[in-house]
Amino acid sequence: MPIELKICGLTTISDMRAAESIGADYVGMVVEVPYSRRPVSRWQAQAMCRAARARPVLVVAQPPLDQLAEIARLCKPFALQVHGSTGLTGAGDESTEQISELVEQLADDVQIWRGLAVAPSSEQQPRSIKDNLTLIQELAKAGVSRIVLDTRVKGEMGGTGVTCDWPTAAAIIKDSALPVMLAGGLGPDNVVEAIKATGATGVDMATGVERTAGRKDPAKLLALAAALRKLSVDQPKKG
Repeated sequence: MPIELKICGLTTISDMRAAESIGADYVGMVVEVPYSRRPVSRWQAQAMCRAARARPVLVVAQPPLDQLAEIARLCKPFALQVHGSTGLTGAGDESTEQISELVEQLADDVQIWRGLAVAPSSEQQPRSIKDNLTLIQELAKAGVSRIVLDTRVKGEMGGTGVTCDWPTAAAIIKDSALPVMLAGGLGPDNVVEAIKATGATGVDMATGVERTAGRKDPAKLLALAAALRKLSVDQPKKG
């Protein structure tokens, strides 16, 4: 199965084109999140969504639901990737009721993705694997289409360049009721190892293919494409 690729934290159309040129399935923009290092306005996001050739995903924190619905109506993305109001969702920082309300306000063709936190291997996890799986089941019932596992770093909403605990991610991915995209400190040098360690069928990266925050590095994007091509070649063919 081909690995789905999302390049996130895009701030310019030229960088979006570079991501699309290496085969990105999804292009991500962080919209109106003041504590992000890669924020764009809803108007910038609208222009990028209109120009996108890959499927645009708008990464948002959890402002009032009417604001999220307004951004979605303006930009018409493929998906809204929703994180907690203080960054990645940790224990006690999610509301399936709010997700259900958001689903009712969005157009039928706009998916909702949910960011969930996995701590680095050196730290205590914000919730158990069993609790994560139960939460994912609840989010699926509320209307979420996909989970993005990213690294929990205090005060940050992804894009930290820190890898999460891959064994924990692997256990979640294995039994998740929803498709799971792996994020957190991924780049050309470790993406193949991460995929093999976790069984992820989708990866999401920002920092690992940047030269500065919010600006992508063409050489790193090409190196990423080469790594994913090699993985595809090395995978055993079924039958």
